[in-house]
Amino acid sequence: MQFWLTIRGFVAGAVAFVVCPCHLPLTLPIVLALTAGTAVGGWLANNSTFIYAISIILFIGGLVLAGKWLLVDDQTRTCEIQDE
Repeated sequence: MQFWLTIRGFVAGAVAFVVCPCHLPLTLPIVLALTAGTAVGGWLANNSTFIYAISIILFIGGLVLAGKWLLVDDQTRTCEIQDE
């Protein structure tokens, strides 16, 4: 079980790194250029503030989950079965 928590923690940390709001000034224009002329590109161009807000929420959520899953102690997750 600990192995999967570690994997999930690293995935959550990677997602947090990718959606970090400090990267948006570089990545948002690239995404806008790739979606230029489409309805998605128009929506993204008109709602950049919403994109920043979602990015901040995903970043904080990813950091919290990564910390929770990577900093788990085995003894706090399992209970001993007591023999009678």
